[in-house]
Amino acid sequence: MRYARSLPALGAIVLTCFSGAVSAAEDASLATGRNFAPFLLQLKPSVQMSPLPGWMQLPAVVQEETATVEIPLPALWQAPAAEYFAVTVVFHDGGDGGPALEWRAANGTTSVLSQGLGESGTALGLNARTVLLPQSITREGGTLLVSYYARFDRLVSVAARPARGNLLAILGGDSDPVLVDEALRVLERREVDGLRPQPLTGDLRRGAVVEAELSAPVQPLEDEVEFIVPIDGLVEGTMIRLDVLGLDPEAAIEVRVNSLLAGALNFPSFRLDDPALLPDSLGRLIIAGWRTGTLFIPARFWLDGENSLVVSLKRSAVETGRPVFLRNAVLHLRFGNREQDGDPPEPDLTLPDPLLPDPEELPLPEIITGLR
Repeated sequence: MRYARSLPALGAIVLTCFSGAVSAAEDASLATGRNFAPFLLQLKPSVQMSPLPGWMQLPAVVQEETATVEIPLPALWQAPAAEYFAVTVVFHDGGDGGPALEWRAANGTTSVLSQGLGESGTALGLNARTVLLPQSITREGGTLLVSYYARFDRLVSVAARPARGNLLAILGGDSDPVLVDEALRVLERREVDGLRPQPLTGDLRRGAVVEAELSAPVQPLEDEVEFIVPIDGLVEGTMIRLDVLGLDPEAAIEVRVNSLLAGALNFPSFRLDDPALLPDSLGRLIIAGWRTGTLFIPARFWLDGENSLVVSLKRSAVETGRPVFLRNAVLHLRFGNREQDGDPPEPDLTLPDPLLPDPEELPLPEIITGLR
C-alpha cells in the first residue's frame, strides 16, 4: 500500500486559509509564537538580523571596531512567560579560546560570563556553544556582550532565546540537567555554564556497571582510532558513548569489536531551525558544535582478555571534508556473576521420597456392633 500527498496542493490550501486571517492572527498575538521566538543575528557571509520578537524591545548592535556584538535583553518581568535567557554562539574555533561573554547591567557594571567558549590549543574549525544566562543577573535586564577580539571575522552567528521554567524530576544523583532544547535534547550544567569543558577522565563503578575511560582529551578522527579493551569477567552487555564534532549529517561513525561490525553510533535528532545548523560553502546543511553518540554492543562481541575496539569514520561522498574530532570516549560494561571454579553446578532435578506416616501410629478402625 502506498500513500501520496501533493505538497503544492497542501501549500495552496495553507496559503488560502491564512491569507484572510493574517490581521486576526496579528491581533491575537499567539503566546507560543511571540513569547519564545528566537532573535537571530547572522554575521557571515553578511550581517543579517531577524525581526525583533515580541519579548525584545531594542535591536542588537554590531561594533566591529571593538569586535563586539551587543544584544539588549529586557527584564524578565517585561518578557511574558520567560524566566531565563539562553544564547547560542557559532564561531570558527582556532584553538585560541573562542569568543568571550559579558553582561552589562542597567547601572553600567560589567561581569564576565565566559572567558572563552572555544578550545585552547586545538583548532576545531566550526564550533557552537549554548550558554544559559544566570537568572540572578538577567532578572533586571541589561546587555549581553559577545566579543572576539582580533578575530571578529571568525564569529558566524549569535542567537538569543527565552526559556521557561518547569518542574523536572531527576533519577539518580550523577547528572545535573539544567536545559532542554526544542528537540528535547538534555544539556547538563557543565555544557551550558560558559566554562571551558574539562575532559571526563577516570573509571567509575556503579554496582554491576563499570564506566571505563577510553580516551578523554580531544583527538582528531581522520580515518579510524583503535582502543584495546581488557575483559576479565562475564560481560552481559556494553555501551560505547563519545562526543563528536565536525561530523556531516550524512556521514556515519562505525564501531567494530574484534574485526566484527557492531553498528554505527546513534546521535540525537535536531530541529531544522536549530541555530547551530547552517549551510556550508556548497549550500548543504551542517551542524556546528559537539554531539554525543552512543551504541549498544551485545556481549557476544567480547572475549576474555584483550579486545580490539575500532571507531571508524565513514564520510559522505558529497561532503566538503571538515575535520572530525572525538572526546570523552567511554565504554560502559555490565558484568554478571560467574562461579569462581569453572561452570556453575548442575541443578539437582531428583525428587525427594514422599513422607509416609508410621503404621503403628495410625488409629485403629472403629468396630460397630449390633448390626445384623
